[in-house]
Amino acid sequence: MRAACKLKVRDSLATTSVILRRFLKLGATMAKSKFEYVRNFEADDTCLAHCWVVVRLDGRNFHRFAEKHNFAKPNDSRALHLMTKCAQTVMEELEDIVIAYGQSDEYSFVFKRKSNWFKRRAR
Repeated sequence: MRAACKLKVRDSLATTSVILRRFLKLGATMAKSKFEYVRNFEADDTCLAHCWVVVRLDGRNFHRFAEKHNFAKPNDSRALHLMTKCAQTVMEELEDIVIAYGQSDEYSFVFKRKSNWFKRRAR
């Protein structure tokens, strides 16, 4: 009985695998050929060359996060340390960042003027 069950499961997985491969291959072909013309309608969102790029990250529903962790108002040292450590980690990972600074529940990161990160696209 167990051997028959294992055989059924194996056959079922093999069939599912074939269907998924076909589906994924079909999707990739459509996206690269039939609908590629849609990119022609996108606006050029490239940042100007040799200009500083500033990326601002704003906390979403930060008040809920602060309440959940019992942060003191207006500035809890734990929250400030957490945000500073996060910004420090981002700066260590991305060499193109020159400086980061925080205000309230947001942090801004300034990229080098000659940075070509994400081909200087604003998205």
